[in-house]
Amino acid sequence: MPPPASHSNRGEPRPMDPMHPAPPTWDELLGQTLLGIDYGSRRIGVAIKPAGQDWVLPKTVIQVESEPAAAAALQELIAREKAEGVVVGLPEHPDTRQARDVKRFCRRVRRDLTGVRWFFVDERFTTEAAHSISIDRPRRRPSDDLAATLILETFLQRCR
Repeated sequence: MPPPASHSNRGEPRPMDPMHPAPPTWDELLGQTLLGIDYGSRRIGVAIKPAGQDWVLPKTVIQVESEPAAAAALQELIAREKAEGVVVGLPEHPDTRQARDVKRFCRRVRRDLTGVRWFFVDERFTTEAAHSISIDRPRRRPSDDLAATLILETFLQRCR
């Protein structure tokens, strides 16, 4: 087995699970359903890349009433969509509190899940980019699902 890849802060996808030290290949990803996650303390944006497709769509926004309820809702969504991978936006700021919150939430979600690969990708600027895109959307829905779409698209682009 090759040694784990080292990761810099240049935004490369970073695996959450030490059992999967390297990002998957594009051929692997193409056949898998993946979810992108933009975690927030009030809302969690979710995007999806269906198996066999190379495009990403906004899926839903989970309202966070409590962290356990949000984790359960995300677990249910992962199971319902038969997702084989989850890509989570990780805020890479000098203040690491947000990143710790994201990782803690992900540990809670994946506690009862098996067979799902988890990856972090730098999410800087995705919320702002999603907000600027959502200005043209009808009814001005929250842009969290668009931020999740950008996170997942970023991951896929870097794996090509």
